[in-house]
Amino acid sequence: MKYFVTDDQRESTAYHEFYKGKWDKETFWSKDSIDLHDDELVNHKGFYDALHQAVPGYDPYEMVEVSAENWKAVKSFIPEDDTESLDLYDEADAWAKDVLKEHGCFTILGL
Repeated sequence: MKYFVTDDQRESTAYHEFYKGKWDKETFWSKDSIDLHDDELVNHKGFYDALHQAVPGYDPYEMVEVSAENWKAVKSFIPEDDTESLDLYDEADAWAKDVLKEHGCFTILGL
């Protein structure tokens, strides 16, 4: 993956964890999560801004559930000319499709 890493590839705790399903309020750095380094989030303003617009209550320092509807809306808010943010979304979407089908949501665990 270009933007996200798996738990065994993390080099610090400065990551936003995309956790399968509803967060159990206990587990961090799950083996089946994908993690986005804070620098990647900040450097991809189109993706960052789209999360704020599409996901009610999104805060990069908190935990927030993302529904299938919210996730689909994220892509619609990314400017068409921001190809890197669209690529970042598509990379996460490859993971999110199965998660949303199985769990109905995923949770972003902020910094």
